[in-house]
Amino acid sequence: MDPWKINIKDVPERHQVWQWKDGNYERYRREVSVALGNNEDTRHPFDVELTRLPPGARPCPVHVHDLRWEFFIVVSGCGVVDRNGESVEVVAGDCFMQQAGTKHRIRNGSDTEELVYYVIANEPEGKDTGDRVEI
Repeated sequence: MDPWKINIKDVPERHQVWQWKDGNYERYRREVSVALGNNEDTRHPFDVELTRLPPGARPCPVHVHDLRWEFFIVVSGCGVVDRNGESVEVVAGDCFMQQAGTKHRIRNGSDTEELVYYVIANEPEGKDTGDRVEI
């Protein structure tokens, strides 16, 4: 039986550091949906992740999802959302969506504090989400 309840502190945190083209990227991820049984064989209709960014970090390049929508909840810190060529500051308590087809990225806007946020994404059943990187 798949787990139906977990505590976030029991979800393993994975540290990712990577480089692509001329960018350096870093994040800590707690893949909540995976801990609740989301996998290739048992797909959930959504994906939930708790992400923590060190000061000044970017988790990924600006990118687009062809089918996936993402909903963000900022838990702590301050960030900058790059969206379709514009930049907007976000702080703890802010919630926002990135609909499919939106060029976007969130990054830590502080040189001293971490940025922590949840991202909840729909998972179109049986379809490739068509993620594309656009730098």
